[in-house]
Amino acid sequence: MNPDFLLSPRQQPVSSYFDRRAEPAPATQPFAAGTRSDVIVVGAGYTGLSAALSLAEAGTEVTVIDARHVGWGASGRAWGQVAASAKFMPAQVEADFPPDVAARINAAGAGAPDLVFGLVEKHGMECDVVRSGNLIAAHVPSREAGLARTVADLARRGYPVELLEGAACREVIGSPRYRVALHDRRGGSLNPLAYARGLARAAIAAGARIHEGVAVTGLRREQRDWVVATGSGEVRAGAVLLATNAFTSSRLFPGIGEEVFPVRAYQLVSEPLTAEQLATVLPARQSLNDTRKLFSGIRVWPDGRLQIGVDGPPFDMAGQAFLRAGSRRIEMTYPQLKGLRWQEGWGGWVDMTSDEYPRLHALAPGLWSGYGFSGRGIAIGTVMGRDLAAFALGRPQDAVHPVTPLRPKVYHAIHRQLIGALVMWYRLHDAVSDARFRRLGEQASPARATH
Repeated sequence: MNPDFLLSPRQQPVSSYFDRRAEPAPATQPFAAGTRSDVIVVGAGYTGLSAALSLAEAGTEVTVIDARHVGWGASGRAWGQVAASAKFMPAQVEADFPPDVAARINAAGAGAPDLVFGLVEKHGMECDVVRSGNLIAAHVPSREAGLARTVADLARRGYPVELLEGAACREVIGSPRYRVALHDRRGGSLNPLAYARGLARAAIAAGARIHEGVAVTGLRREQRDWVVATGSGEVRAGAVLLATNAFTSSRLFPGIGEEVFPVRAYQLVSEPLTAEQLATVLPARQSLNDTRKLFSGIRVWPDGRLQIGVDGPPFDMAGQAFLRAGSRRIEMTYPQLKGLRWQEGWGGWVDMTSDEYPRLHALAPGLWSGYGFSGRGIAIGTVMGRDLAAFALGRPQDAVHPVTPLRPKVYHAIHRQLIGALVMWYRLHDAVSDARFRRLGEQASPARATH
């Protein structure tokens, strides 16, 4: 990670579309050097704001500091899906962690949408919530049996999921592109910037202070306090929580910037669809992803616009989404949308980790960090915020994620070359898969996935 990345994150402003549909940005306080709080939170995204809300509601004096403004990073640029898990399904989590840890992670993932939507309802956030579930479709036949096994495992655990095949799949998605899909009724979608602003408003109402436009430049320990240095002066706290996600820098603590691998994600929003088109494209308004590695999300907003996640330059801070590639994917999935025009596009950073699991670190007495959501930051970032607050409150037993040792990656210096090569491979694989689909057309018979 560039050591100046935290201080000068050069990316375009957040989506004006999200901004127009969100509640106004909350009024924050001017920064005052020399003050002291019980806890200082660095970062005003989902994780930091969730932590601040939990702390303020517990009666703790908490201050949030952000180099830009509330939701300016990934929290104001996300696709908006609220999913009932991190990157991995329960069986994989059980294979990767001890039974008690896996049970906590899986329970928290399953309940994460309820947590998010519960906060939205409790605090009256206007977030364009749509809660009709999430779809994951098999983009090639070889992925169909795996989806069937996943549905069987989730159903065995009592989760409200179903496998859609053949005509049922085509009806729910509104497309002949996919033969098999997983429908998880627990999830949904919302306006990600509106959710960040809603969390900030709720935290302020509970007593938290938020300072925007203040870049943290360093940390040091003095007796029992942490001194947080900024370009506008120093402040103190008994504890500090680092919630900077893709902007995490080793400038603040040695090594933490070498655990995160920032990758650009891009979004496009279309002109409004016609009434006829809206009747045939995701008619029940589930959000749709497929099993390809590159961004594949499709959702319909309450005002009738289509939003998609799309490929683009993975590291260029001024990069633009690949418009033609996005249009080709939409026209292949929904031929009735041929010629659809895109009205806005934007990009932001995703905080990937090497194994795609989040990181929770106890870095030093009174200093914790949580990051690395790999594209699932809305729900899991909210959970992580509560975990960080639990540690600051002296209640580590209430945390979900396990504390792991800091392990900077020796290959971090060449991560752009490694990830760039992987992205090229994914693009080639997707191009071959899509070419095969175009040749087959609708002649493929309904899948016979192995149950």
